Formats: sequence, C-alpha cells, structure tokens
Amino acid sequence: MSSEKDALNNGVRNALKIMKDAGFEISDKLTVSVDPKLPFMGYSTKKDGKDVIVISGEALKSGMIEELLVHEMSHIYRITTNHPSHNSKLLNKVGYSIIKKRHLTRDYQIKLIQQAVNHVQDLYADDITFKAFSHSNLFPPNQAFAFFLSWINDQPSRAKGAKTIWLNIGIMLDNCFALSNIIRHALPDPNHEAENKVQNFLFQTSKGMSDTFAYLKNLMINLKENVEEKEFAETLTDYLTAIVDLAEKTRREKSPTTNVVGQ
Repeated sequence: MSSEKDALNNGVRNALKIMKDAGFEISDKLTVSVDPKLPFMGYSTKKDGKDVIVISGEALKSGMIEELLVHEMSHIYRITTNHPSHNSKLLNKVGYSIIKKRHLTRDYQIKLIQQAVNHVQDLYADDITFKAFSHSNLFPPNQAFAFFLSWINDQPSRAKGAKTIWLNIGIMLDNCFALSNIIRHALPDPNHEAENKVQNFLFQTSKGMSDTFAYLKNLMINLKENVEEKEFAETLTDYLTAIVDLAEKTRREKSPTTNVVGQ
C-alpha cells in the first residue's frame, strides 16, 4: 500500500513540475485520490472550491500515472483560467437545451451527448498536455500515436434495436476524436494507419455517417484556442445538433416502410 502511495505522490510532484516548466503552473493545493472501482482512467473537477483529481486503481498500476496526471492537470488549468470549454454552466446549458429540444429521454442518448461534450473538453485539455509533454521526455510522439490509434475501432456494432444507432455514433465520435488529436498535434502516421481504420469503420456504416464524420473532424481539428463564450456555445450547439440529426436520419432510414393494400 505504501508503494502505491509513494507512486502517486511522486507522480503528482513530477506532473506539477512538468506543467510549471511548460508555463502552465497550477496550485499544488489540489487533492489527488485513487478510486479502486473507477471504471475509467480518471477525471478532474472542483469540489467546495478546490481542485480535485480522481484516478482509478488501474491507472495507478498502468505505468502511465504521470501522463494521466498531466492530462488531468490540463483540465484543471482550463478550469482555472476560465476557458469556455470548461465552463460547466455553459456546457450544462447547451447540453440540456439540446436534450430538451430534441426529446432525448433514453440513458444511452444522454450518455452520447455527455461523451460528445467530453471529447471537446479533452481536445482543449490535450492542447495544454502536448505542450507540457514537449518540455519533457514524457509521452513521445510515437507513443502518443499508438495510444490514440488504440482508441480507433474499425468495426461497428452489429446489435439490433434503436440503441445500436447511438452506439455506432459513439464509436464514430471516439474515432473522430482520436484522429483529430493525431492531426491536431502532428503525430507521425507514415502508413496512414489511423485514417485507414477510420475509413474501414465508415465503409461499413452509411453515407450519412461519413458526411457527419467529415464535418465533425473538420470542427475538432479547427477548434480555436481564443474563443469567446458566445461563439463557443454556438459551435457546441451546432456540433451536438449534427450528432442528433445523424441519429434521427439513420433511424428513419432503418425504419421499415409500411405498405397498405389498395393505396
């Protein structure tokens, strides 16, 4: 137990130094804890006005604790510097507006909206993360590429039912996020592995999915650093609307046509 605590403390100390050396200093008065049951790598938030990072037990054992902490500290930096991408009030307002306007009531629909928003936040956090990495020997480009390549799924879900549409859009979003990050940070992909995996997935879906992917990829790659809240809210609204439009269009295309005798 003490060795895990030492690993965490060393990771926090090293990550804080990496952020500071890169010009993104954050307060060392933050709480970093481990949740052994957390089903994903980690998250960052504010609680009672204090910065909080929670990581999973698996993340602590992964050998990539410093990389994860730098990423989560990048989220903290975005929150602290009041970037619109990490303005929870703005995000909740836009997200809730889409959910209410488009009558999204299923858990998997709301989960997809949250996933989509998280990807935008992660893209903005990773802009900080990669600048921090460039000032250290941590997470070299070839390792970063392999990490994002592992995100890309080239096989759509074959399950039946309305939920499948949303699951496949979720896969498309993950793929779009990963490929956009690769391009955004000029990670080396001499054999076009990432693009080929993405295209293999899209080939098995629909033209509507391909068209929406192209739109979202362009949006993600070209997210601006300096953006006002109003403009960001409009971009986020357009982004989420395109995702819901795709789900509705795909549902209509898959609905069987009813033939009435004598009509």
